[in-house]
Amino acid sequence: MEHTTRGALSGVRVIDFGQYIAGPLVAQMLADYGADVIRVDPPGGPMWKSNANAYLQRGKRSIVLDLKQEPDLDIARRLVASADVVIENFRPGVMDRLGLGSQELLERHPELVYCSIPGFASDDPRARVYANEGVVAAAAGLYPSHNFDPDGEPVVNTLPLASVSAAMIAANCVAAALIARERGGFGQRVEVSLFDATYELTRLYNDAPPGGTKPPRQMGGTGSFPIARSYECQDGRWVRVSWLEGRQLEDFARIVGKYEEWDGLGLLNHAMLDFVTDADLSDRTRDAVSEAFKSKPAAYWERVVGPVADLAVIRSTEDWLLYDEQALAIAASIVRVDPDLGMTHQGGSPVTLTVTPADPGVRHPLDSDREDILTELGRLPQKAAVGPAGQAVKLSSALEGIRTVDMTVLLAGPTAARLLGEYGAEVVHIGNPNWKGMDHWHYQVHIGKRTMLLDLKKPEAGEVFRKLVQDADIISTNFSQEVARRLKVDETSVRTYNPDVIYSRISAHGIAGPRAEYRGHEEIGQAVTGALQRFGKSPEGNMHFFVINDDGTGHVAAFGILMALFHRIRTGVGQFVGTSLAQTCVLWQAPYMIAYSGKDWDEPGGLDFRGYGPLERVYQGSDRRWFFLAVEPSAGAEALAGIEGLEAIDKSDPDALQSDLTERFALEPAQTWIDRINALDNVGAGLQATMGEVAKDSWALTHGLYQDVDFPLAGRGTIVGPAPRLSRTPMKLGAPIGPPGNDSRGILADLGFADSTDHLIETSVVSETPLPLEQND
Repeated sequence: MEHTTRGALSGVRVIDFGQYIAGPLVAQMLADYGADVIRVDPPGGPMWKSNANAYLQRGKRSIVLDLKQEPDLDIARRLVASADVVIENFRPGVMDRLGLGSQELLERHPELVYCSIPGFASDDPRARVYANEGVVAAAAGLYPSHNFDPDGEPVVNTLPLASVSAAMIAANCVAAALIARERGGFGQRVEVSLFDATYELTRLYNDAPPGGTKPPRQMGGTGSFPIARSYECQDGRWVRVSWLEGRQLEDFARIVGKYEEWDGLGLLNHAMLDFVTDADLSDRTRDAVSEAFKSKPAAYWERVVGPVADLAVIRSTEDWLLYDEQALAIAASIVRVDPDLGMTHQGGSPVTLTVTPADPGVRHPLDSDREDILTELGRLPQKAAVGPAGQAVKLSSALEGIRTVDMTVLLAGPTAARLLGEYGAEVVHIGNPNWKGMDHWHYQVHIGKRTMLLDLKKPEAGEVFRKLVQDADIISTNFSQEVARRLKVDETSVRTYNPDVIYSRISAHGIAGPRAEYRGHEEIGQAVTGALQRFGKSPEGNMHFFVINDDGTGHVAAFGILMALFHRIRTGVGQFVGTSLAQTCVLWQAPYMIAYSGKDWDEPGGLDFRGYGPLERVYQGSDRRWFFLAVEPSAGAEALAGIEGLEAIDKSDPDALQSDLTERFALEPAQTWIDRINALDNVGAGLQATMGEVAKDSWALTHGLYQDVDFPLAGRGTIVGPAPRLSRTPMKLGAPIGPPGNDSRGILADLGFADSTDHLIETSVVSETPLPLEQND
């Protein structure tokens, strides 16, 4: 029986050799959006035995192959010959030894997109290390102590940040490589290592002008900052507020009838910095707000305050998957009948596409599609050449010639457009000259773009905007729908003069449902999906150390835009792309986004979490440095016998083993143990790096993950370079951006407004610099 697919990736065939999380997650994302994915498992099934496979392996056909046996290896080669995309995340060299390496396959099949997702890059000195999630995350600085206390114990984050980061980036790369193939007629090799991918998560803590290194946002559930914390309500449930601009506190005061009282007490009209520097103001404000919240239940506050000021009820993952109306409305929770678990509630797909929506399938029983797959291989015609006239054409970047207008602020939206620029698109950022937050992370997230300040509230701005957008391929926004309509930059208005444009909108909660128009920052996405509770292991929750949703939503939005662009190249039809902080946080929690009858919801997490058992946890050396130990599950504790100093250790009792290992490891420096451990094949270790060490990592500096650049008119700073490697259309770090509005005159001239530029600037329709803060009302 022939397999048919629908969606943006309809007709694309993917062979998924991936194991654990990163590889399977990329293939699952492609399957959700229409690709025909054939999953290849070893005898016995996936290496990671987890119920999360119901989520990770859905929508894929299944075949079991023993790649150590020539007949099965021959089937694998024939599968690859029929494929558009191959995905694998083994250690470098494994696929080469099987004759399935990228160089050999691309020589035979030059149209193939070959995606490799190792723990460390193929030319990294650590390439042969058993680099599971914990080993990489430790080396990348993702397990800092609470509040980054240099003497504290590392917190092992139960979210697979390294694996999901790599999966998000790799999914983008595959989509970009397919676009390049459609336009240029050639395939290529893509490599995204878990370690390299983590640098995107730490991007915002680098030294870029004008503000220097940015500390992590307040993380505590009940921390000292009254406008960024959790509050207990009348019913014992908690809400999270994210009032970072300060004005939301005034809105809340009006709602609760306390404006005049609190204004008289001097609690209102303050920015975040005021609360950072004035402990007494913070304490008094926190006490007043806390008393107000205890007067009503949490659901009341979400319903009444949520539409006005950024606020959400702190939910568990169980609440999100099973009961939350918003999750159901945006298909961020879906019901699928799994062959092993029965009826399940699973995390949905991270992007809303209106023309080619996601259609997640179910997990197929192991090897259940073998007969159909082998029958297909026997009758498939020779793969047709792709690209213009079946010939490869010169194309220096995947998105060469693609024009993007970026109208977003803060982090997620600018990140999406930055990525498009690194794939080769021309990006113009339109900023609001009246917005106070213009310079926050401007130099990090807008690098590679041209920048113009345009006051869309002024009538003459409409003509400038229309001229800029009428020939654009992509428009990226994060306005509320109400604001977009008022400014006439909403999708409906834009399509009257650019009907085939790809229109992207990023929101806090998604494009439909009861909270569709509620606003929110990073922690709101964490609050509603269970991530806050998981990390804090408490009802009030704790914010994750890094801005995972802001960064991740940028990557997810880029993935949706790239898929929509791929579809438009093939059909000429544009569409709407919707992403949200909440949908992205579902992706970060991939191992836990599955509910089924009898599930134990007491899952690992919390600030006291150090590991999953004696063979997968952090230990401390005699020099007081911490490192993460990981033993391959199939090897078990017996693998420790090959490590000098651990030969005679008792391995029969897990509790005793952990205690014994703690004592043994404390006898010698951490790096000594790491060197011994990493000499073996089935055991790995990674030193828990500080943020400073990550910034000075020799690999990162040599390979452009950290680069010193000069920003026009702003000074010298450090920027994070692209992590992926695409062999034919490499990503490129864009030119350093100048201050907001630095390119306004040049952009106006390009649009044909050279004669009226002075007038537009004199009337403040267009600005060359943001207005002074005293005018920013």
